[in-house]
Amino acid sequence: MNAGNFRPPFCSFSLLLLQVLAALCFWPAPADAGMDVVPVPPGLKMDLSAGPDAAAAAFVGIPYRPDGAIDEKGRFTLFARPELSFSGPGLNCSGLVLGISRFLLGRNISLEDAARDRLGDSGPNAPEGEDWDFGRDLILNISQGTPRTLLLPGFRIADPDIGSGAAPRGFDIHEESSLPELSGRMRRGFFYLVSFSVEGHRRGYGLQHYHVGLILPSAKGEAWFYQTSGRRGSSVRWDLNSEHGRAAFRRAFANTGNKRKMMLVVEADLPNRGF
Repeated sequence: MNAGNFRPPFCSFSLLLLQVLAALCFWPAPADAGMDVVPVPPGLKMDLSAGPDAAAAAFVGIPYRPDGAIDEKGRFTLFARPELSFSGPGLNCSGLVLGISRFLLGRNISLEDAARDRLGDSGPNAPEGEDWDFGRDLILNISQGTPRTLLLPGFRIADPDIGSGAAPRGFDIHEESSLPELSGRMRRGFFYLVSFSVEGHRRGYGLQHYHVGLILPSAKGEAWFYQTSGRRGSSVRWDLNSEHGRAAFRRAFANTGNKRKMMLVVEADLPNRGF
């Protein structure tokens, strides 16, 4: 038989066509079509159908672990030693921000991509210190490929890819107008990645982006700031739209002497994932 001239019997062909049409019409598409599958780490109670607020809130209370992170397989590990895994949870500030951001963006961002030195200006012989701009690199790496804007004081905006870790540095945390202005600019449907910088934070460093956090405006009107530190011992969140939350924020990032702490804020689109 010539395979090129073969035709199936009409009844068989019709049945096949009907089956294909039925599949196209009635087979449900994946809820997060086009999104990565981000594994939920063991022990983390998260209802992925409950929306971004619930996904972020599931990270509150995770113990602090120096260099702690979650890898692409959902294992608790370390940025510098990804071959290690821990049976119990533990995150540092970078691991917390990366972990939450994966679920908000629907992208299983690798540890390597998140920690990439964007400008090649870090390393053992870097004048400002080995990892002086790690925080800035992290928030820009996480938001890479997502519509994003750099928020600057005075209701200005800029391209996040301009400048370097040295400038711009964003908002002066203790300037009286900074937090009220930021609160007024935050919008539902976006989230905000924050890198904190200060001069002379550690010996051998000039300027350092030493800490990161994440802000997620909620459906109820809060502006939840997520962070963790060794001093606190576990991850927390504060509502920057409340006086209590702003006071806690200012205490946590109090200036030391004449060393002013600044915050660089990147606004990133929150993809529509059915939340």
